[in-house]
Amino acid sequence: MEYQLGEFTIREHEQLDSTNSEASRLSFDEMKDKMVILTYCQTRGRGQIGNHWESAPQKNISMTVILKPEDLLATDQFAISIIAALGVRDLVARHVSGVSIKWPNDIYVGDRKIAGILIEHTIMGNRVGCSFCGIGLNVNQERFLSDAPNPVSLYQLLGRELSLPVVLEELLDCIASRYRQLNDLPALKAEYLRHLYRRSGTYRWQDTAGEEFQASIQGIDEYGRLLLSDTTGHTRVFGFKEVKYL
Repeated sequence: MEYQLGEFTIREHEQLDSTNSEASRLSFDEMKDKMVILTYCQTRGRGQIGNHWESAPQKNISMTVILKPEDLLATDQFAISIIAALGVRDLVARHVSGVSIKWPNDIYVGDRKIAGILIEHTIMGNRVGCSFCGIGLNVNQERFLSDAPNPVSLYQLLGRELSLPVVLEELLDCIASRYRQLNDLPALKAEYLRHLYRRSGTYRWQDTAGEEFQASIQGIDEYGRLLLSDTTGHTRVFGFKEVKYL
């Protein structure tokens, strides 16, 4: 079923293996800017680096937002991740407090994960041709059965169910608002940094070699890599999956 919801063209499916996989099956010409591949029953949702995303049928939002920015340099592609993360964070913050973005783009309430985002790009020349923003948002799930360490849903936080169509409309409105800021990358980046999980304070980290160290978040570089200032005064630079929180 296809319909229009505000600025977005929605393609709703009764069931999908993965919304990002379904988006990738479209031809480039078939994809529209702000097209959404949506399902409330995703059987093989993909997280980062092959991880599985648990989502009970008819309880949560699983979708891929396709963005085709007109003139975004490939070197600035992390801006899409920022837009998606801020958009989802804005939606969750309408309902609960203590919402942050765990670098690069997980959404946390306190120390618990309420949403995951998987970004995939198609690069054409030196520009971003299109981006798939795969978003899994825990809305009405009452309990989680996987071995994920810290999931939480809006239902668990609020003690009541929310209308999935209403949450979807609010979420897309939040994403659209952030997408309109794409021409002001410094403001987007500043807002992203302001909402980073563990933005203030010194914490324990571990790199891929197994070394543990203490550091504070200094910021991100132009490629979206995490900059950490360790307790010896050195700045350490990490790409995705090169460091983990302890």
